[in-house]
Order: sequence, then C-alpha cells, then structure tokens
Amino acid sequence: MKTSLMSRIGVCGFICLAITLGLASQSYGNLPRVIGDFEDSNDGWTVHPEAPEGTTAQFFKGNATLGNYSYKVFVPSGWQKAVVRDLTDDANLLKDLGKAAKLQIDVTLKASEWSVSTGWVKAIECIVIQSDMGGWQQIDPTDGETAWNGQADKTVTVTFDIPPQTPPDLTHASVTIITNYDGVGTAGNFYFDNVRLLGAAEPNQPKEAAKPVEPNKPEEPNKPAKPND
Repeated sequence: MKTSLMSRIGVCGFICLAITLGLASQSYGNLPRVIGDFEDSNDGWTVHPEAPEGTTAQFFKGNATLGNYSYKVFVPSGWQKAVVRDLTDDANLLKDLGKAAKLQIDVTLKASEWSVSTGWVKAIECIVIQSDMGGWQQIDPTDGETAWNGQADKTVTVTFDIPPQTPPDLTHASVTIITNYDGVGTAGNFYFDNVRLLGAAEPNQPKEAAKPVEPNKPEEPNKPAKPND
C-alpha cells in the first residue's frame, strides 16, 4: 500500500513538472536569440535593395561587443534604409520574432572616422519590421542615447519594443535598420553587433517547478495487545 501511494506521488510530480516546463517552453521559445553576431559571416544581413548607391556592409574584425567581429556599414547620405535581415527562410527565427517583446542592437561610432562639425549623427534612427502583421511598422528606440556629436567614440545599446506580430505563426518577416545623420563634413561607419531578440520582462528561462509536497503518512493503528498465554 505504501509503495503504491509513493509511486503515484512520484508520477504526479513528474507530470506536473513536465507540464510546467512545457508551458514555459511554449511561452519563451528560444529567446533570447542573437540574430547578428557577425563572427564568421554577415548572418543573413545585407544592404537594403533601396539603400543609396555607395552603401556598403561587411563583417569586420574589431569594434565588437559580442565576440571579435562587428557589422561595418557605410551609408553615403542621411535618413536611409541601410541594411536588412529577411527571416522568411528560417522558421525558427520567425517563431522567435512572433514571441519577442524587444530587439536590441549594439552600435559603435568612431570619432576618428567622422567629421561632424556643426552637424549631427544618430547611432541609429529606427528599425522597420514587415511581416504577416502588415506593411511598414516603423519602431523608434525606447532606450539608449542615440544622439552623437562626434567628439569621442560612442558605443550604445539601443532597445526597440516590438509590437505583437499576428498571426503568431509568421510566414514572412524582415527587419530593416534605418540610419540617419546630417550636416557632417565626413561620414564614417556604423558598427552594429549583438543584434538580439528578447522576451518579455519575465525570465527567459523557466524556474524549476516546485516539487509536490508529500502528504503526511497516516499513522499505523494501535495493534491489539496479544492475549496472555
């Protein structure tokens, strides 16, 4: 009887743990997820087809915030669709974008490459997401000081809040980075790195489920006294 009770408790606990972890997995998926570390390739990022002539982009050893390489982007004029990452060919990335709450990008600007003078530069202007949700979703930064005067090197993490992408099972999506500057004497490069999708404020890894509390074992009834021989 005791063995049967303990077995049932163990099975129940295992099922509860499996359900809890399963639900957590559905909630958080593979987030956080890096979609651009540029260590050995451009990670699928390319010059936007509508970028101005002369725009260049390549993975570059240096100015990295994750690993050793960054994504060196040059854009010859101001507000422009600079580079884009099409996620349509990757079902896992589409799933992650559908669940993500934020996108973050590390941006580095080198004072030695720019002559800003009385002009201005933004580390990043905005991003644009296009997916099953619809057309142009322009998203401005929610965190990270993007203004730059060119007087000293700058590295900043820029955060964007991603609106819910519907339907959740996306069939196509892309992320475009928009750059912007004006009135500079010489334009330099933007160095992007550690582009990542993040979940909501909840932890991205589920906490260990609480173990079921074992019920108090019933006390054995008093045994009748043996009759005197």
